[in-house]
Amino acid sequence: MRKSLVWSAVAAVGLSLGLAATPAVAAPLAVESAVPQNLSPEVQQIVDNLPAMRARAEAVRERLGLSDNPVRDALLAAIDPTQYECSSATPPVVAAILPDTSTWTFEQRLAVLHVLLFDIAFLDAVYFPQSGPLTYGVRGEFTHTVNKTFANLKGFWDIPSGDVELVPAHGRIMLDAERDYRVFTVLYGADPTASRVSADLVARELNSATLGYGDLPVFTFNAYAAPGGEDIPGYGLSHRRIAYGDGVLEGFARIGLGDVAPQAILAHEFGHQVQYSDGLMRTDLPAPEASRWAELMADAFSAYFLTHARGEAMNWKRVQAFGQMFYQLGDCGFTGAAHHGTPNQRTRSALWAYGVADAARPQGHILPALSFYALFAAQYPRLIAPDATT
Repeated sequence: MRKSLVWSAVAAVGLSLGLAATPAVAAPLAVESAVPQNLSPEVQQIVDNLPAMRARAEAVRERLGLSDNPVRDALLAAIDPTQYECSSATPPVVAAILPDTSTWTFEQRLAVLHVLLFDIAFLDAVYFPQSGPLTYGVRGEFTHTVNKTFANLKGFWDIPSGDVELVPAHGRIMLDAERDYRVFTVLYGADPTASRVSADLVARELNSATLGYGDLPVFTFNAYAAPGGEDIPGYGLSHRRIAYGDGVLEGFARIGLGDVAPQAILAHEFGHQVQYSDGLMRTDLPAPEASRWAELMADAFSAYFLTHARGEAMNWKRVQAFGQMFYQLGDCGFTGAAHHGTPNQRTRSALWAYGVADAARPQGHILPALSFYALFAAQYPRLIAPDATT
């Protein structure tokens, strides 16, 4: 799939799982091209401010590594898109969470445009204090599984992880205009007056059944690992965190992968924390290739944990299920700075790691992270080999 909500895998701030809305969501929200007449003064002010707000959002996302930054012809030599297999079809998990936008009012579209443009729920979760109890899933239905998996991951990998925090990203927090305002002004440095009217719009319009009272899955369809250390004005240095969106949990549950996706996604994000701790990023590579390197490695870290006897100990049937999950998360955005690997490459990485865990003798032995990394690095050329069938 490709790619509206994607972030650079080599940014200092963090890594995403690479989940995305599709153009079917983005296209109806292009409000600038069809602005109704006779808007209220407040809504007209928001429309007038939108170009400046978008420009600031894109500039800040660029600085934080949170935006697509396509690298064109010069990088095609590094990744040749003619040699890899990708489908243009919408992946089932994306289709499962796409909302029906046909009945949305102009104000609702404008509010959702702000939500998607500024990633409000995720940035609130990553950078600001979070109060408990911390639950996962709109109804808290994944809380036990997520917390248990997180505890297991901390005991499995040999990195200092006591300071890694796990927090939920709930769409409903956007019903609080003050939290929306804080994201606009503190993180994006947007104009306070414009931010106030935009924050009020988002909180007001999302508070409806049509927009799920903020909890439409598309609003939080991601998971995100951040290394911490960003200086947030008024809040000090950000924490080392994994933010887990309700939307991604809901999306995979809708397509029958709710018994494997919560563990697999969290293990992938924890794999990024292993990378941060052990310095495993490749800053010497062009952005798309550096991203693919990091993401396929995180897939492998995830699959090794999921199938290891002292990890989640998943059987072959469940291995096939998370192989399907990783396949759906692949992309052919070869020139994009957030390229995550093709569907086949992501599946290969997961299945290769399963083989490493399955062949381990004794079964209870856990490879140190750096030893597993060395195996991955040696295997990497085969994982990314051309796979096109035509």
